[in-house]
Formats: sequence, structure tokens, C-alpha cells
Amino acid sequence: MFSPNDCFVRTPELRIRPVPELGRCMVFTPARPHLYTLNAAAWLALELCDGRSLSMLEAAYVDMVGEVGGGSSSGDELRTTLEEFERKGIIVRASAPPGAKSGPLDDEEHP
Repeated sequence: MFSPNDCFVRTPELRIRPVPELGRCMVFTPARPHLYTLNAAAWLALELCDGRSLSMLEAAYVDMVGEVGGGSSSGDELRTTLEEFERKGIIVRASAPPGAKSGPLDDEEHP
């Protein structure tokens, strides 16, 4: 489960090799040796994992791909991809960017 303030970055030492003529990207995870092939949508999601918060990532992703048909949203598709990337060691969660709010209590005064 993700929080809107979760931030995502590519795993250090990740090896990425674009294959644009095939609309694919190859990704190798040295820490857990495995080679993955990403389609164009997953490749875009990976490129957007540059420290952005989930809400910023979703906004950029939906802006670039639009909404998908079939009852699912691009945001749902993105979250599924991020979960899979995290399980496979392709991305990791990072601390929130400076000035990011961690939740609704940040807007309230605390005693």
C-alpha cells in the first residue's frame, strides 16, 4: 500500500538499456541478479521514478499516457507497476522531498 507522499527512486546500480526500436527497455538488477523486459508503459513509469512523490508521479504518468479503457485507470495501472517494481528490486521508496507534508495533521496546530 502506498501513501501519496511516498517517493520512489530507481535502485542504485540498476542497469537500464533502452531498446527504442522495439518500444522496450531492458533492466538488470545486480543485487538480485535478474534481467527484465519492460514495455513502453512500464519504461515510462521507471523513468518517472526520480524521487517524485506518488501523487506527482501519478499526475505525470496520467498526463503522458491518458486514461486507459476497460474499467481501470492509468493511476491504478501505475500503482500495480510500482508494486511489481518494488517486489523485484527495481525501485525503492525514498524519503519525502523537502517541504512535503506527511499527512493531514501537518495542517493543524499541535499542542
